[in-house]
Amino acid sequence: MANIASAPVSMRSRRQARPRSGAAGAMASGAHERGLARRASAFLLDLYALSRQHAPDRFQKAALSRLRAELPFRSAYWGMLRAPADGSLTLHSTFVDALPGEFVREWEALKDKDELATRVIARPGVASSVRTVDMKHREFLSMGERFGIGSATSVAVAASTPSLLTFLSLYRPFDETPFDDDDRCLHEIIMPHVVAAWHANLRYHCEGAHAGADGPRKGFAVADRHGLLHVSDPAFSVLMDSEWPAWSGHQLPGALCASIARGDDFDGDRLSVALHRQGDLTLLYARPRSALDRLSPREAEIVTWYREGLSYKEIAQRLGCSPYTVRHHLREIYVKLGVGNKVALARLAGDMRPVRTRQ
Repeated sequence: MANIASAPVSMRSRRQARPRSGAAGAMASGAHERGLARRASAFLLDLYALSRQHAPDRFQKAALSRLRAELPFRSAYWGMLRAPADGSLTLHSTFVDALPGEFVREWEALKDKDELATRVIARPGVASSVRTVDMKHREFLSMGERFGIGSATSVAVAASTPSLLTFLSLYRPFDETPFDDDDRCLHEIIMPHVVAAWHANLRYHCEGAHAGADGPRKGFAVADRHGLLHVSDPAFSVLMDSEWPAWSGHQLPGALCASIARGDDFDGDRLSVALHRQGDLTLLYARPRSALDRLSPREAEIVTWYREGLSYKEIAQRLGCSPYTVRHHLREIYVKLGVGNKVALARLAGDMRPVRTRQ
């Protein structure tokens, strides 16, 4: 369509497209391009700082807020998708800014008719723009009117996870000037950095949380709603192999995917994985299972207090039971853990994960 702009808009191509009119024209063109470069540089410097300052569930919002100062827009749609050559688009993560939640549901119903999406997926790294009134399928005009979208610019680039694309679409209302060559040029320049900063943000904050955890070997990872890994450390792979020796690659095993879908922690034969939702993604903290996992919540609570040096009587007072009951529980704990004395129990309890105790 004539009204969809998608040609590469690098500084060189833009310079070649502008008519030259002597030294004055060359100077004006050079100044224009330096101004565009300064805008991109200012945003990128702040972008990488934001990736360390904000938790994963706030980074995208902060990055888009900063981008508005260099590339004005009203709303945005940011996420990851798979675009198979012989199938429909599959969303793996989504984030919308200044748009209601139903926007994503409506777009998913029309995604295979979205010619702007088709263009950016076909030419990764190349920005395209369109006016809503010029789109072939009238459903998009109706959708644009509902959500205040008069024009859009979009670009998709390869994500850190194989076979996925990260896209960022920016929108302006009908009463604002549509996106132009400069907007698309700036969008192209920053987009690979946006993806890199997002990935760095996930890794940085997951590693920080992982470093603060106690106990034995642990591994961390970040996965999407389809169980596809985006970030993981070497320890996570080792622990996964202990539970699923044949496992390899980025796709998590079905049992772990089911836990992510339910939002429940996973306990396998040799591996336990704690799950924490971060927006549309899930953080996974894995650790090897031990004999301590066979304890009941009450028994684990008793071992926690015992590890802290409390006597039978003190533990009984905290739990509201008799010292005899505490001794009975400890005998059962010895049997379950295969230990025969307090020294062995204390040594084993040293690797115990923290237990939420009663106040």
